[in-house]
Amino acid sequence: MFKEFGRIYDYREMLKNSVKKELRARYKGSFLGFLWTFVNPLLQLFIYSFVFNQIMRIPPPPGVNYTLMIFVALVPWTFISATINQSTMVIVANANLLKKIYFPRLILPLALTMTNFVNMLLTEIIVVAAALILRAPFTVAYLALPLPFLAIFLFAFSLAVLLSAVTVYFRDLEHIFGIFTMLWFYLTPIIYSMEYLTTNSKMSGTTLLIYKLNPIYGSVEGIRDIMVFGKLPEWGFIVYDLAFSFVLLLIALAVFDKCQRRFAEEI
Repeated sequence: MFKEFGRIYDYREMLKNSVKKELRARYKGSFLGFLWTFVNPLLQLFIYSFVFNQIMRIPPPPGVNYTLMIFVALVPWTFISATINQSTMVIVANANLLKKIYFPRLILPLALTMTNFVNMLLTEIIVVAAALILRAPFTVAYLALPLPFLAIFLFAFSLAVLLSAVTVYFRDLEHIFGIFTMLWFYLTPIIYSMEYLTTNSKMSGTTLLIYKLNPIYGSVEGIRDIMVFGKLPEWGFIVYDLAFSFVLLLIALAVFDKCQRRFAEEI
């Protein structure tokens, strides 16, 4: 199963070129070009901030800028949702390439995940600048940022591997997961804080614990703790996210290895 990563290393130039090609092609021919990497999340931020802060009046924690609170969580969520939605058809969309040459099939979901991750990191430049402008605490807690980002990358990659393989056989997953990610968005503390949820909901302690077992809860809240509050994240939830993602990756690799034997026939 892990031999596939050895083959990917042998084809590392193909992986690197695939990521570069996708980054260049993503906004090719558009007026703003690569600037859409920054414009897209900013537009989403404006919409969510206006609807939920100005219309629905969801309050942030005392002393916290609501727009910044959303921004730091929205960017990693956008990475995850984009990777999930695009991965469902990444194998099918490359049917001609798969039938013409040999290369490790795992490169396709990995290149997709890496492309979206690079986009996210570029957008994080704007997030950090916004945090500094809005005078959020800039502390040594920033040194802990790689861990929640690593957890998010592993989780997104695991789902990309799993979905890209299974969707070859069950094409309806493309539409099912589009709806699922919409629901998942509202079950993750992005447009509201955990303080708001615990104060205004009637969730029991057990229900709240189950809610926190969302495999990206710890990472999203961890990034918010660091960038908005200037404090270290709750390590227990970060470790849980990493462990969950690693187990999911093992399952995804096993499923992918079994499914890829018939990719050429199915597509």
